[in-house]
Amino acid sequence: MDSLLMLPPGGFLAVDLALRIAFALVVMTGVLLGLATMCVGRSHRFPLILGSVALLGAAWIESGIARAWQGAFELAGSSYCVTGLPLAGGDRVVAWALGIPALLFCLGFAQLDRSSKAFRNLCLSVMAQAILGPFFDFLFLLGFLACVIQLRGLVIPSGRGADIRTASNRVALMAMAAGILLTEAGHFHLLPLGTAPDSILVRGELIRSLGDVLTLVLPGAALLVCILNLPEKDGRVS
Repeated sequence: MDSLLMLPPGGFLAVDLALRIAFALVVMTGVLLGLATMCVGRSHRFPLILGSVALLGAAWIESGIARAWQGAFELAGSSYCVTGLPLAGGDRVVAWALGIPALLFCLGFAQLDRSSKAFRNLCLSVMAQAILGPFFDFLFLLGFLACVIQLRGLVIPSGRGADIRTASNRVALMAMAAGILLTEAGHFHLLPLGTAPDSILVRGELIRSLGDVLTLVLPGAALLVCILNLPEKDGRVS
């Protein structure tokens, strides 16, 4: 019985709340992207629709994480003990592989010249990231880096000053990078998660929830701001 993993009520409830907040924020961002199609011209609607579908799909997959967390522990006296049911760690991997490449593609589709080499390379990069990323962590990171390289013209403007679209693109890419690096640092035990198994589990899940907000919610909101500020005429970056 001494080896049975027990969680204090505060730790269990903190993770449960963080998972539900992250899920709600992803859903809300996806719904806002969908509703924003009524505020833009027809030529700007596709990236909003695709981003909305991708985020809602990612949210539906991630809903399994919260359900698995609630099912993996049960209240026993003053603490929560394991029930033997597994946590849904793979759901987050699939959700990221669905949401992150789609948002990167939407940023490029809305602002890059679709006949340019950068846009073609972006399409190949997001496809590779979405297909191979869930199976190979290194390829997911490599695909993200390749996408950032193709989108560099959107965050480092040439011939024009920085505007709200440039700032939105920077927020989207920097938030994704921060979320991915934060999660990877946790995987390699580079963060102060503690030494006890219960503290490592609780803090790890809290960090992963923060990673969901950084990689899905903030880039989705940045995509919304960016598209709402697109000019009616073609102002794409070649």
